[in-house]
Amino acid sequence: MKLKCVFTLFLAVASLSMQAQLRYGFKTGLNFATIKGDSELGANGNNLESWKNATGFQIGITLGYPITDNFGVRGELMYSKKGTKYTFDGPSYKFFRNATTTKFTTGNARYLVNINNSYLDIPIMAYGRWGDFEISGGVYGALLLQSVGEGALTYSNAISVVPPNNPVSELKINLSYNYRKDDPGEGLDGETVSVQVDAAKFDVAKTQGAYYDYTEDRGSLYNSFDYGLVGGVSYYIGRALYLSARVQYGLSDLTKNEADLAKGSVNDDLTLKYRDDKDRNFVIQASVGFSF
Repeated sequence: MKLKCVFTLFLAVASLSMQAQLRYGFKTGLNFATIKGDSELGANGNNLESWKNATGFQIGITLGYPITDNFGVRGELMYSKKGTKYTFDGPSYKFFRNATTTKFTTGNARYLVNINNSYLDIPIMAYGRWGDFEISGGVYGALLLQSVGEGALTYSNAISVVPPNNPVSELKINLSYNYRKDDPGEGLDGETVSVQVDAAKFDVAKTQGAYYDYTEDRGSLYNSFDYGLVGGVSYYIGRALYLSARVQYGLSDLTKNEADLAKGSVNDDLTLKYRDDKDRNFVIQASVGFSF
């Protein structure tokens, strides 16, 4: 329903009074994106998670309707890559399972994941122009097209990674996430690492999907729709060519609480814990455009 409303607004811009000339154009540029959310906390109250900027791009078309010489409205249809460089570093846990037993262990984990989310963005803005400068502001809706991540996990614990003639207590795993397609417990490429916990041995996937540690299907981590506020400033080099800087601030929760797995702790009965928090997109955009 939210997406339908955004498309309705975009179509409304396109069908405004035929007495004025619509201005068409295109634009492209860079996204400096991150995700803002509440971090899991360690025993001393320290943050275990951090999110750094990831660089993506945007490209698409624009449609403007000048109400007067100085004011108007504009809609855009943009393909936009957002995301973040995510880190978890601190006390954690790991379940090891085979056909006959399950072992719960605690230790330290370091997750490094480059998250890339691709959206179809639809900003709807009002603008005011004075000379060569233009200020704009409004709202946006975004439909998630793809959601992937690549990275690595290092888990340190009193375990032995086989072969036994070279035992180590550090497990290193490749992470290859497709948040919209991966299944619970899914490992990739078929390659495994043998791990010994106490007297039990376990084969662990060397490359793990987004929901490898999940015991049930809880759906995709990232919601299909995002919305928020957008505002920026543009400078016209000529009548049609312009440079712009813009900020997008998400208002919706990007992640589904029922699928947002806690990495720092489990429930008292040693079942998986899921987080009731809010994660938002935050994007700074720099672009160049041309308006006919």
